[in-house]
Amino acid sequence: MNKLIELLSGRFMGGMKLTVHLKDDTDVDIIPEFSECDGMCAWHYNSDGITATVTAECNDSAAVFHCSLSSDAPLAARAVTFIADPSFADNTLDYHLDSPWWMMYDFPKTSAEMRDQSQGFLFEKEGVYYGITNLLGDVFCCQADKNGLHFDVRCDGYTELEGYFLAAAENSEPIDAVKDSFTFARESGAVNVPLRDEREYPELFESFGWCSWNAFYQDVTADKLYAKLDEFKEKNVPVKWIIIDDGWSFVRDSKLASFDADPAKFPEGLGSCIGRIKEEYGIECVGVWHTLNGYWRGVDPESEIGIKYADCLMEAKEGMMIPSVDPDKGFVFWDAFHSHLAECGIDFVKVDNQSTSYHYLEGVTSAISGTVGMHEAIEQSIAKNFGGMVINCMGMSMVNALARPFTAISRNSDDFFPDRENGFSKHLRQNLYSAVWHTNLFYGDYDMWWSGKSAPTESGVLRAISGGPVYVSDAVGDTDLQNLLPVCGSDGNICRMEGHAMPTKDCLFVNCEAENAPIQKAYNYFLDSFALALFNVCREVDSKTETFEFNVIPGLSSDGDYVAYEYFSKKFSLVNVKTSETVTMAKGEVMAYSLYPVMGEGDDRYIMLGECDRYFGIASAARKKVFLKDIVK
Repeated sequence: MNKLIELLSGRFMGGMKLTVHLKDDTDVDIIPEFSECDGMCAWHYNSDGITATVTAECNDSAAVFHCSLSSDAPLAARAVTFIADPSFADNTLDYHLDSPWWMMYDFPKTSAEMRDQSQGFLFEKEGVYYGITNLLGDVFCCQADKNGLHFDVRCDGYTELEGYFLAAAENSEPIDAVKDSFTFARESGAVNVPLRDEREYPELFESFGWCSWNAFYQDVTADKLYAKLDEFKEKNVPVKWIIIDDGWSFVRDSKLASFDADPAKFPEGLGSCIGRIKEEYGIECVGVWHTLNGYWRGVDPESEIGIKYADCLMEAKEGMMIPSVDPDKGFVFWDAFHSHLAECGIDFVKVDNQSTSYHYLEGVTSAISGTVGMHEAIEQSIAKNFGGMVINCMGMSMVNALARPFTAISRNSDDFFPDRENGFSKHLRQNLYSAVWHTNLFYGDYDMWWSGKSAPTESGVLRAISGGPVYVSDAVGDTDLQNLLPVCGSDGNICRMEGHAMPTKDCLFVNCEAENAPIQKAYNYFLDSFALALFNVCREVDSKTETFEFNVIPGLSSDGDYVAYEYFSKKFSLVNVKTSETVTMAKGEVMAYSLYPVMGEGDDRYIMLGECDRYFGIASAARKKVFLKDIVK
């Protein structure tokens, strides 16, 4: 047994004792017999009509755990529990559901402090990091809370379970430990959907966009869209694409009743509106919003589409009618919907309310296999009708994340709430820490923002470093072009990073809102250059002073120099991994560093400098050769 498996099975999972929960409310505790053969570890369970085998497949630094279980008696909806105890670790970061749709993080020291529906962990023990990722089995998902590590089916009556439930890896770098857990899970077949690098980022989202949601909420109309587009023309805002968010659909009792737009809001029809948006205003692509279940309460079974596609719908919890979890039937419904949208000129969709599938399928079928079927159906249709272009939203649960066959972009946080006091701080932290896991599967969408109000500078810096789509949602009259230009430029090119903005190493296991904590830092990269953003999110004092070294950025060369350019001070400086930087930041202040590797020798040392009028110029399409002697004093 290697060190990683010994630590997980013996310390974190408490010796692999298994509790099986039966439908009749009986619990069966089973102590396993252990065996090891040719490097494969196995735990065997046999008691009271229950037989199970858990195996651990590993290489030198990563492992995946698989379970095969059979019971004579029907299993409960929460079928299996192992111990889950983080107290062995010096530091813990957990990744848990903060709602049905969004993820958040915490720092539990004991089992009692663990949050409900935890999806993964990052442990630090004596300078070594252990990344843990919970997986999906055939009809179950693995989740953890203060009572242990569970196999959740969300529907009782099953008698057999089969599949992988945990991936783990150790590494000297924390982010790499989580990444290695996904990589080995993919290589071993424990994850059967593509990782992020296998997914194709849509070219559309290399440019700047706008969404109707925070501008109009559900009161969106064709005339309001035209008014906003008039403003863009007048101000020369380089918007290339827009999303018509919730409120455009024709619904009854919060149920989808038509594939076309609400005629009261779009009297000329959806197709005529889209045609005008493109022809008169020069918008290149238009997307529309809908949910994974049709609308918030599903599909109206008495509507024309409900009757016509009745064979493609199924009854979910509380009588809700939704597209079938049978991929073939579900595809027929989605293809009909999406082909109509495509005929109207729609180029892509934003698919919302995804992780609610875990709840409205509860008690009807396995919420896990059902969700997998729903994603397969809708993504087949998106591929056929929109070339795969979609923003997945409200779907950060691992149940959804590990069910998407190929789409590339997924929301990385809860909504941007412009009117919520101190809303930016939570939005920032949620995006950065969620990315530790999310980046392994998707390009993260950090949501829309306002350029004219509600922390526009901080929001712009976050989107510029994010590595995902950039779009705003200002109401009519509120767009501030000067706050947009450092992010999107006058040409609408967002200069997107290659990676996913994440917390630096010194911020991983602390709450950066606390007075004695480090200033919140985020990093990303493009080729051999790096971006570093600092956000003072501490509300306890008016300002904070900190000295840090640039080695907080993972991947920074240990034997080379960089030129750091800080956008707000306009200062160039020569730095390396050991360089100390002292900053004093007011409450709510932000800093933005672009780090360029130094090339050449002696007086001929130079960098390839990007645009200095961007928050982060490292991803600029145009770079120029600049000698150090001309910029560094």
